Amino acid sequence: MISVGSLIPAAPGSLWVEKEDNTVSFPSSGKYIIVGVPGAFTPPCSSQVPGYVENYDKLKEKGVRAVYIVAVNDIFVVNAWKEKLAEGSETHFLSDSQGEFTKSVGLDFDAAGLLGNTRSKRYVAVVDNGKVVNLQIEDEVSKVTVTHADNILKNL
Repeated sequence: MISVGSLIPAAPGSLWVEKEDNTVSFPSSGKYIIVGVPGAFTPPCSSQVPGYVENYDKLKEKGVRAVYIVAVNDIFVVNAWKEKLAEGSETHFLSDSQGEFTKSVGLDFDAAGLLGNTRSKRYVAVVDNGKVVNLQIEDEVSKVTVTHADNILKNL
């Protein structure tokens, strides 16, 4: 599992943004945030993500170049979710449909009982020059406490 000081692995070819086969490359320099969520349209995720969208300008003022929301869902669901929560926002919504990126950072869990497959734990990684400088992981995946945008903003 990633931790503070870990390098973020390269995004796999299965991590898409906007359309199928439109792969993602995380920046090699500068500060960015990765918000890992279990599933688009779930109530906790749909209450957590707007905080990052609404505070995007404040995050940029603190030196954050980009915000990436990573959901273990197909690209069509992720795009519909972005349209509902963040139409016109600069926030990037990424489809990790196979959970490959989530597994590569060691933040996956078995959600077969509720969501049907392996999903992402709820986490926020603040990355600077490719290294994790702050990592918050919820103790309970249904809670939004340490990963709330206000808490991350305070610690930048």
